[in-house]
Amino acid sequence: MKALIFTMTCGEGHNMMAKSLSQAFTDAKIDNKIVQTHGYDEKRIARENKMFLWACKRIPHIYDFIWNKLRKGNKKTDKLPYYVKNCLPYFKEQIDLYKPDIIICTHSYASSVLTYMNNNNMLDKKIITATVLFDFCLAPYWEHSVGVNYIFEPYEDTRQALIDKGFKNEQIITTGIPIRKEFEQNSQNLSKLREKLNLKNIFTVMNIGGGNGIGNTLKLVKNILMDNKDIQLIIINGKNKKNYNKIQKYIEKNKIDNVVNLGFVNNVDEYMKASNLLLCRCGGNGLSEVIALGKPFIAREKMILNEKINKKYFINLGCAVGIENINEAGKKVKYIKENPQVYKKMIENIKKLKNENSAQKIIDFLIKKANLK
Repeated sequence: MKALIFTMTCGEGHNMMAKSLSQAFTDAKIDNKIVQTHGYDEKRIARENKMFLWACKRIPHIYDFIWNKLRKGNKKTDKLPYYVKNCLPYFKEQIDLYKPDIIICTHSYASSVLTYMNNNNMLDKKIITATVLFDFCLAPYWEHSVGVNYIFEPYEDTRQALIDKGFKNEQIITTGIPIRKEFEQNSQNLSKLREKLNLKNIFTVMNIGGGNGIGNTLKLVKNILMDNKDIQLIIINGKNKKNYNKIQKYIEKNKIDNVVNLGFVNNVDEYMKASNLLLCRCGGNGLSEVIALGKPFIAREKMILNEKINKKYFINLGCAVGIENINEAGKKVKYIKENPQVYKKMIENIKKLKNENSAQKIIDFLIKKANLK
């Protein structure tokens, strides 16, 4: 048995989901391969990612307007959507070469291609096709993906919206968003973990801006330290060398010893486990990792619309607090740190939401269905 995983680079969340599914298939001794949706053109992959990040940073309000308008539409079509028109020959090539029994997508662009292929008898009916809902709300164009066999949703909350888009109830399986298995296991000995990472054993706050380190992180550091002299602050800058250098210069100049300034790290899960409180953006994959680790969080400011919807969702569930301006960050950290009953309640609310072993649930379901075929 073999599984083909189509992913897409627009931010790193979709790729992380693909890697978690790949690892789960590998652990089950199922051959698998990850393929980029626009893999026929490396420049196109880079351009998609660059455009996405540029829109997040420069024109979030325009992005929000367009995204919201499109997601409320329901423009079903028998034609191949324009945004994946050039992907079809590449998908056919990859499927013919690999001959998978299972195909799963971590982005709706890919599942829209599979829908077109299924609807036009271009796929062997024995192949099980599936896709993963990558947010806690629906993005635009999900109506173009209804031709896959199954869609995996994070929670039951999105079921009716998927039905409204054209999915049948029996297609929708609630599993949670797949995350890497290291995020499924929390540390039982916090002090030993901090010792391993060369951290102080005090109340620790961590900020992560995604793989690309989005945000005015230096301003965030200054604001948090203004109201919280007695904490340890971990900053993960990802690939953003500019942010890293600014912060490094600031802490060296001011002889600050309670800020741990890091670039791109491969053990981000350990730093998250070593923290008491997280500041983060609200992409579906990143938030699923936070929830799996049971960490209360502060949802960041100036996010794009899907992140804002996710943010509101978890604030309403009592798992997080939010900020609308960086200048609020320090006071929010202080409020949570100095109110243990609030902190404890946030942890209790998160535990109610944990959807454990999502990747394993997904691949077990798909393997079972493929065996029945």
